[in-house]
Amino acid sequence: MNNLKKDYFWNTLGTSLFSFNSLFFMIIVTRFNSLSDAGIFSFAYATAGIINYFALYSGRTYQISNTNEKFTGSLYIVTRYLTAFFALLISIVFVVINGYPLNKAIIIFLLCIVKCLEAVSDVYYGILQGHSKLYIAGKSMTYKSLISVIGFIIIDLLTRNLIVSCFYLLIVNIAVLILYDIRNTSKFMHIVKDFKKSSIILLLRVSSYTFLFTLTVTVIMNLPRYFIDFFLNDSDQAIYGIISMPATFVMLFSQFILQPSLVSLSNHYKSKEKRNFNKVVFKISSFILVSMVVILPVAYILGVPVLEFVYGVELSEYTFLLLLVILGSAFYAVSNVLLNSLIVVHCNKEQLYVQVFILIISLVICYFLVNYLGINGGLLSYFSILALQFIVYVFFYRFVIEKVFNKEN
Repeated sequence: MNNLKKDYFWNTLGTSLFSFNSLFFMIIVTRFNSLSDAGIFSFAYATAGIINYFALYSGRTYQISNTNEKFTGSLYIVTRYLTAFFALLISIVFVVINGYPLNKAIIIFLLCIVKCLEAVSDVYYGILQGHSKLYIAGKSMTYKSLISVIGFIIIDLLTRNLIVSCFYLLIVNIAVLILYDIRNTSKFMHIVKDFKKSSIILLLRVSSYTFLFTLTVTVIMNLPRYFIDFFLNDSDQAIYGIISMPATFVMLFSQFILQPSLVSLSNHYKSKEKRNFNKVVFKISSFILVSMVVILPVAYILGVPVLEFVYGVELSEYTFLLLLVILGSAFYAVSNVLLNSLIVVHCNKEQLYVQVFILIISLVICYFLVNYLGINGGLLSYFSILALQFIVYVFFYRFVIEKVFNKEN
């Protein structure tokens, strides 16, 4: 198997397993622990995901595109350790300010450390990718995902203690980072301590818009969780996590469709082919929306029974809300296609402003719906946010594409 095939196989396998980790963990906790524990874990994992964005800052976006060696690999590593450290401080402040019970605070903090370590691993993955060794990074994600899930099942089954189980995840991430990621990366580059302050500040500055944009999107998507945490209880949080989980499958499915098309979108943009550019975007978006004709009837018949079987929780009263969430996920998947298409035409700064606008509207929606309608309001607010993203991006996309291609011509 040549390197290209190995890269594709291992990266696809590793990324897929890594993406579904949260699903596996949630099933385990709901089955082996209480519904309240499942709610705590669901909320903690989502919070750690946001902390992960702070630690990543802008991820591999600039690292991989650094073709002129403007920044050294060592500088990326040093900067990532700094952003991970500050992300960890943010998580401490978050836990202290909210005054969570000790058990909940420890679980949140442990998972935040895990996500910071994942961000550190990511910078080494970027270096490996830059040396055409992406398959090594894919193997790292594969091994880490399998060891984490299998070990988590065994430990949580034996102890029924989330703190112990989360501490195990921390140990796995430390071990893989030191024994595999750093060790393999050092074979392809000499890692030196690059503490030049001006270079670090410059790297952070050029990555700032991408960081703020992706962070804002992530915060918006998780807003209902925080209003549920404020107004409701941990059991409600678990119900929200279970009902909203199928949306993840639709979103991941859309990503697999979108990724191969990014190259053709880029080529159409460079060739100033507006019609072909729009044709690709319309084709992907239409496929996602049309798939709902099949998915929604199947979800109506099998959705709740399957979720009840998997999680062991009574969910019959949430059938309609489950369908709304799945439909909303299709709306968001399309808006994500439009979002990525706008990134192709270098529209980042403007998208940040759009997301800030959506954030403000979403805060109002979540406050009223969760406050007055409880868990049903939480799920309705999730659907409303996804639909809002779709509506805003349909108009925003048309405006920007017309402006960009008319300017190019």
